[in-house]
Amino acid sequence: MMVERGKRRGAGAGRNKAKGPSRRGGPGAARQEATPGDEGVGPMARMVAHEVRNALSVMYNVATGLRRAVPAEQPDAEMLLGILEEELRRLDRLTHDLVSFAMTAPPIRTQVRVQDLVERAVQEARRRCPAGDRARVEVTVQRGAATASLDPDRMFEALVGLLRNGIEASNGRGGVRVVATRAGDRLRLDVFDEGPGLPTDDVERIFDPFFSTKASGVGLGLALCRQIARRHGGELTAEPAPGGVGACFRLEVPVGEDGS
Repeated sequence: MMVERGKRRGAGAGRNKAKGPSRRGGPGAARQEATPGDEGVGPMARMVAHEVRNALSVMYNVATGLRRAVPAEQPDAEMLLGILEEELRRLDRLTHDLVSFAMTAPPIRTQVRVQDLVERAVQEARRRCPAGDRARVEVTVQRGAATASLDPDRMFEALVGLLRNGIEASNGRGGVRVVATRAGDRLRLDVFDEGPGLPTDDVERIFDPFFSTKASGVGLGLALCRQIARRHGGELTAEPAPGGVGACFRLEVPVGEDGS
């Protein structure tokens, strides 16, 4: 397990691989706009996020224009533009996580095919991780866990967060396994990694908001995953993986329509 480790920056951000800050036209955007009754920090967070994303889009357009103007044979310019674009993407992800963490509306449940949900999350986690292309990810969904009543958008975000954590912990050198099982009236999703394992002092701290061992991290990833689990009436826990190598994050949620 790795708690939001820093990403190596530099020339690795290629000219053709750059992707701009997302407009969140997918699950996240729909959820943010569909909760006008949120109280407290939620509406303010969405308003600030809107302004930040506007600025990020302008800056990314500027970076794209510079890429076209700067000759490809200038390696220093390529490296600096890569750093700029990676930081813009990081700020976009951070903005998304802050808005998601501030949301107070209850989950909107629907019947979900667990295999499809997990496989979509694997694809998205690969896209968001520098080591995603070379990561080994294995998915097993047992027959009793084929469907469940979940909020597909929020559970998708939780799975992406856990998979990103596992892929980054394994750092392309180990594998990540997702195992979905039915435990009584609950769906259990175990995410195993082959990383350095859990901290020895206080494991629960890794779920605290704004706790991070990552040099450039904010510490919202695992806190957001646990929040999503608890709003489904479930829980997210962590323990050493079997065999003493890596970690296991266990997300359990009720499978009933009413969250019970």
